[in-house]
Amino acid sequence: MPTPSSEHVLRIFIVALCALFGACARKPPAAPPPPPPPQLTEWPKGVTPPLKITDQLTLQIPLQYERTAVEDGRGPRSPFAGIGGRTEARFDFFLADFSGYTLQNYRNELDENKVEILYLHAGDPHEADPGAPGEYPPNMLERSLREHLNPKDYRDMYGLRCYTSRVLSDRLTCYGRRDAAAGEDVLLYVPVAAAATSQNAFPTLKANYFSRKYGGVRIAWRTHVRNLPRWRDIDAQIWRFIDAWKVAGQPSAQPAKPPQ
Repeated sequence: MPTPSSEHVLRIFIVALCALFGACARKPPAAPPPPPPPQLTEWPKGVTPPLKITDQLTLQIPLQYERTAVEDGRGPRSPFAGIGGRTEARFDFFLADFSGYTLQNYRNELDENKVEILYLHAGDPHEADPGAPGEYPPNMLERSLREHLNPKDYRDMYGLRCYTSRVLSDRLTCYGRRDAAAGEDVLLYVPVAAAATSQNAFPTLKANYFSRKYGGVRIAWRTHVRNLPRWRDIDAQIWRFIDAWKVAGQPSAQPAKPPQ
């Protein structure tokens, strides 16, 4: 009968010890959970990392206007992600004084005073060419009048001409001059009175357009429909924010000359 090797004897000895004391079945104690983050007492301060929108526009947005600066009581985090290959900025503010977030107001998702900038990203510089696709308001209005709006059924209000649709719709399509100096317009989609006053509804108006500023950008924003009378103030304030948050040393927001 062959003599067991020393390695085999050692293995048998270790197995016997494990059976006797249960030492081999013991697992190291789990690491203690990390301590909870400190309770926030004010909205985080500072600005976001530089965000390049176009060659002429890089923004650093104050965290005061970024809802994503806090998440479940934790500290600041980066709110930005590329969408469809485009770098995109988003921010919010509140009427009536264009202030930002606090630890109180950010909990109310349905605040009627909130204005949300849904996106700000680069557009095609040729988007303002006559008849071009995209979000240049004169081209959008021309297409809409041809496809579904009723050019003879409209109402004028708050500096806008608001058209009804030839098909069933709960919104008006409103068109107006948003920046006289730049010669630029806006298209807004506004709930009709019945939709705006329906029960359990939070009716919002939405604006979107292409601007030649900063090499050509697309922008969209929304707010509660009750803020329609202030649409021009809201839009102008958005651009004041953009101009103020632009990284120093970049070209100014000179739009391309409108086509004659």
